[in-house]
Formats: sequence, structure tokens, C-alpha cells
Amino acid sequence: MINKKTFTRVSPVIPASIQNAAVIADTELLFDWHKVENFNGSMIDGVTAIVRGTDGAAQTMVGIDLFFATSHIPTPSDGVNVSVDTAPASLGTEGAAVGASNGGWFNNLVGHVAIANTDFNDGDLNFLNIATKSGFNIPVSGDLYVAAISKGDLDFRNTISVNETGFAAGTQTEITIATVHADKIFAPGDLIHAADDAVLGTVKTVDSDTQITLTTANVDAIANTDVLYCVSPIQLILSGTV
Repeated sequence: MINKKTFTRVSPVIPASIQNAAVIADTELLFDWHKVENFNGSMIDGVTAIVRGTDGAAQTMVGIDLFFATSHIPTPSDGVNVSVDTAPASLGTEGAAVGASNGGWFNNLVGHVAIANTDFNDGDLNFLNIATKSGFNIPVSGDLYVAAISKGDLDFRNTISVNETGFAAGTQTEITIATVHADKIFAPGDLIHAADDAVLGTVKTVDSDTQITLTTANVDAIANTDVLYCVSPIQLILSGTV
């Protein structure tokens, strides 16, 4: 039998308001449990992490701890217990340490991958850093979830902002921006929120240094000078085996 390799891109959300507020420091949550959609495989055997920079420039990387959990919780085969299938309980709030009262996820946990700062490439890509780890076997049964904790300071703060008269929800797809060149911060497919978590929309094209076009008209009302964020500054590519 020939095993088949699969690859799944994952885009966990770090709220724009959390990114805008401060550096995410050592021991703090980068993102709480994020459900991985469409993972195909009985185990995870590799992961690639792509980490965006600070205001358009690659960061000085620190380590990232990834934790994996599944919804299927095995129970004793004593003729009484039944199968338990439930999502892991929250670890807490992004940008803060795991909550002292945020337990209950213990039996969901199935694996841990430590990505060291030295696993990432240097700053040659200018805008982001990337690392790949492999050679492990994390079992997957039921729905798959991933969470991450920073092992040092990661800074996703931007100054890129809207540069036009504020506009109501659902009114335009072309957005004029200022302060930082658009192609240093955004790329097609990015979901963009303002710093107050108002939803702008998904980038269709980066048209110039000062303009992006959305796939559909803006979701929420947006004000002039609103600072904008890609809400998935960390993306993962999980490899699995069927």
C-alpha cells in the first residue's frame, strides 16, 4: 500500500485589536484553539509556519510552541462509558498567558511541536519569516484543532491606514491607503479588519502602493485613518499521511 501525503493550509485568527494593542510576549497566546478545516489524514507529520512582519518588515524571530488537540476523547471500554466527542475548552485570551481557570482541555491534547527561533529563515524575504519542521507523528481522530504560544516578543503592529473619507458598510471595494506601501503588508486572500475589529473584507488585488481592491464591498463601516490588519499574520501548512 502506498501512503498518500496531504497538505492543509491553516489561517488562525489573531484579532486586529490584539495585534494593535501591544507586542505579544513570552508565554502569551498567539491564538486560541483554531479548528482546522478539511485536514485529511490519520496523523500530522510536518508543519510549516509563515510569520508576517512588523509594519512591513521581517521580525527578529522568536520560538513558537504549537499545540494540537482533537475532538475525539477515548473512554474506558467498560461497557458503561460512551464515546465523547467535544471541542477543547478555551486556553484563554490572545495576547495573555494561559488562563489560570482555563482548564478542561487535557484529554483533547494530542501533540506539541516546538519551533525554535533558529528554525526560521533570516530576513532575506524582507516581509516575513518561514520555518518547516517534520519527522513527528501526531495522531488525529475527529476534528483537529491547533493553538500557539509565543516564546518571546512578536510584534504585528502596523501603521498602514485608510486614506479617504469614512464610508458606510457595503459601499465600496476599492480602498485608498497610506503610510506604508500596500504590497509590504497585504496580499490577495488576506482578511482585513480595522484596529477596532471592524471588518473591511478580503483582498482581491493589491493594485498599487496606495490601493487595494476587495472581493466584495466592505462589511462594516470604516473611518478615515483606521489602521488595518491582516487577521491571520501567522499561517500554517500541515502535512499528513492517509
